[in-house]
Amino acid sequence: MVQLMLAIPQPDGAKTVVSRISETIKAQIAEGVYPPGSRLPSSRALAADLGVSRTTVTAAYEQLAAEGYLEARQGARPQVPIGLRVEQPVIRQGIEATSPKRLSDFGQRLVGLPVHHRPKADVPVADFRYGDLAASDFPTLIWKRAVDAAVLRRPSRLQYGDPSGSSELRSALQGYLWRARGLRCDPDQIIVVNGSQQGLDLCVRLLVNPGEPAVIENPCYAAARDVLLATGARLIPRVVDREGMCTDRLPPARLAYVTPSHQFPLGSVMSVSRRQDLLAWARNCGAYVIEDDYDGEYRYESPPSPPCRPWMEPGTSSISARCRRRSPPPCGSAISWFHGR
Repeated sequence: MVQLMLAIPQPDGAKTVVSRISETIKAQIAEGVYPPGSRLPSSRALAADLGVSRTTVTAAYEQLAAEGYLEARQGARPQVPIGLRVEQPVIRQGIEATSPKRLSDFGQRLVGLPVHHRPKADVPVADFRYGDLAASDFPTLIWKRAVDAAVLRRPSRLQYGDPSGSSELRSALQGYLWRARGLRCDPDQIIVVNGSQQGLDLCVRLLVNPGEPAVIENPCYAAARDVLLATGARLIPRVVDREGMCTDRLPPARLAYVTPSHQFPLGSVMSVSRRQDLLAWARNCGAYVIEDDYDGEYRYESPPSPPCRPWMEPGTSSISARCRRRSPPPCGSAISWFHGR
């Protein structure tokens, strides 16, 4: 609230400080900053933030209470009445409502993308939504102990870390990739990011110019498609069947984004012959292969399907995005890692 208050130009003595504070709070109530039932800061806290006396804030609160915008009682912070209805929102001064939005080409492409929003609804009979965690299966106590141990571990200095991620974490991931996925790499080839979307966005912006072609699966992960569209890539969708993405007669392109170990959303595994065709195509036209190892290590009956990289020959470039891990609210963190050659 303080930021919105300070953003309003000060009049030339036409209004008192009490009036300016009360009118700003009215505007914030009308615009939903303080919805019905919410509480405002205490008079002492607001006075300290604004650099005015507590008496001034108290007078503003009393004026708002007299007009019905607030409910106040001794020893409690002021509250917006539950049943308050404000018909006409107060227009904020100094803001041009008709000012043009000067977005870059990248920003304009983002605005044109569809919004993948899942509205809240009743609990379905069968929940097929992806990306949701079963809270009852999450090892909450183990996670809490690990978080507490990490917080209590005091470094010698508080400073920015390696942009590529913690060296200890990257070394641990190196061992995991070799042990679980058969991938040999150096820690310097691994970059830790805040979720697979950030990693894919970094890769695409570094490798693809607007208008250049990129091969994707059809159907594919919608968020990955949006990253490519936002960059301005020209998409070449390829049909997916029981053997994964069809790789016959692939046209030249800058890169290909695939989920060979567990195709999303159909779940097929790319056959060995098609993996070899894809890597041969990438080598011949100088394209990159971005391999999203979506759920690649989860199998019920057979060993996990190996990634494409062990079959690569010299001269082929690939970037492998690895397993996403998420923690439950309130921390709600996501971590991914990718490595390339």
